[in-house]
Amino acid sequence: MPGTIAPAPEVLLCHGGHVVALRASLRAAVALERYPGGFEGLFVRLGQESLTALYAVIRAAATDRAEAERLLADTAREPLAPFASEAQAACLALLSVILTTGQQGEAPKPSTAPAKPISEHFADLYRYGTGWLGWPPSEVWNASIAELEAAITAHFDRLVMMNPTAPTDEAEGADVYTPERLQQIEAQGFDPAYDREALQRLKARHT
Repeated sequence: MPGTIAPAPEVLLCHGGHVVALRASLRAAVALERYPGGFEGLFVRLGQESLTALYAVIRAAATDRAEAERLLADTAREPLAPFASEAQAACLALLSVILTTGQQGEAPKPSTAPAKPISEHFADLYRYGTGWLGWPPSEVWNASIAELEAAITAHFDRLVMMNPTAPTDEAEGADVYTPERLQQIEAQGFDPAYDREALQRLKARHT
């Protein structure tokens, strides 16, 4: 079952009178995935309290970039140990939120499809968010991974409900709407299991 959905989580980094909110948004996720070594490399460097890694996370996720830069400028004039410890905790918490999806409870069915790089998953979320859901790009960039996954799943659930003749999981030989199939449907521009006109009308209401 889907977990509890909330606005994109924010982690507060407080130091020396500064308060910087770090948002676990798709924008931050995409930027941090491009860090050398990806998320794995970032976790390693954060564990070492690398200032380069700490600064990268703070700049990518800060909701107020100007306040983040003031914080970083002030830390350059004081002992770094207290700041590094506080920043490490905040940055690790942020990464944990980014990499936690909104799905909880029963484990998903195993897929025979090849594993997809997480960068492609983020790109799919952006395309589905702006294309199928019709959200403005700014809203998609600021949403969390869990928000986008939940909204996209709800969209396709609604699409299935609007066509009672669509195959279901219980039907013999029914097609399962895996992320891979949804991506194929998007590339085709239609799903053969649906009435095409009904699908176009639905898409029109979301664009």
